[in-house]
Amino acid sequence: MSVNKALVRRSGTGLAVAAGVTALLLGTQPAYAQGGGWGTGGGGGSDGGDTIDAWSHVRVTTTGGDPSAPPMTPAQGNWTPPPCWYEPRFDAEEMAEYGPGTYTHSESAQADWIEEWEEKKWNQGKDGAWWDVAYNKDMGKDEAFQACEILQGNPFWMDQGDIPDDGPSISPEMLAEIAYNATKLPAPPVKLKPDPALQKVNLPVHATFRSETGIQRVATTASIDYLGVQYAATTVATPKRLRIGAGTGYAEPQSCTYELSGSGATGYDVDTADAACNVTYRKSSGGGTYPLEASLTWEVHWTASADPDGPVAQGDPQLPDGMSSGTYDVTVKEIQTVVR
Repeated sequence: MSVNKALVRRSGTGLAVAAGVTALLLGTQPAYAQGGGWGTGGGGGSDGGDTIDAWSHVRVTTTGGDPSAPPMTPAQGNWTPPPCWYEPRFDAEEMAEYGPGTYTHSESAQADWIEEWEEKKWNQGKDGAWWDVAYNKDMGKDEAFQACEILQGNPFWMDQGDIPDDGPSISPEMLAEIAYNATKLPAPPVKLKPDPALQKVNLPVHATFRSETGIQRVATTASIDYLGVQYAATTVATPKRLRIGAGTGYAEPQSCTYELSGSGATGYDVDTADAACNVTYRKSSGGGTYPLEASLTWEVHWTASADPDGPVAQGDPQLPDGMSSGTYDVTVKEIQTVVR
């Protein structure tokens, strides 16, 4: 997703913000992120100097996967996660209480903006919400700010039921991308035969894993239910193919690919013992090892709801397949024979 560097005009009583507006770093304020949610709360400063400490009200939940793994790697293409989006932040009463102290900036335009809305009592008594920019907390601070420069303006008011008509606003499509970026896939639980420490020259490498080892689809739901804005989207990653790469040119073939069998109900497995293709090392690894790589390709689709079994969404965003992998240090020895 890219952010248009043109003038952004917001509907309702919002402001027009031109590119190059100075970022308004949020000061101390209550943390409004929901418990267990995607946002971490605590303002718009940096988290350890590396990431935006987003106040977003988007929640993410995952079924399956590996919480310790990095975010899903696209199998192909140059897909990047959304760096930022608009979403509701305060209702009118909260803005009247926290706004003047939260958005503190010395520039005259900022002071004029606060004075204008003080006179209007921050729309207290009206149904709606103050919207602001939420940043992707998994991106570097400088990267996110640069990508979202056009959005770094003042919060803006939207009447109940209205959404911004320009810019990247929270939506099922946006949530699908957020969910994709939050998906963490397990490495393939491959068992090699022979054992990686006992591999022999000219002996095929067989790879197996069974459904009982836990390879299941991974479903990630991103949702928001805040100040009258209620959306959800779920990305579903299903393991489809296993690729074994020898990690050296001294193998024939140097890689093999296998389709997985099974289903979402029983899990997915593979056994390459009887396959037409199996990696075979033709030279000893000497005093070292070869880095055999096992990688899984995961087919990804999304639904415009919190139900992973709901109707598959058509159209944009077109989410790429995902990939997870693991590396095995393989020691290859010559087969010793005794001549009598």
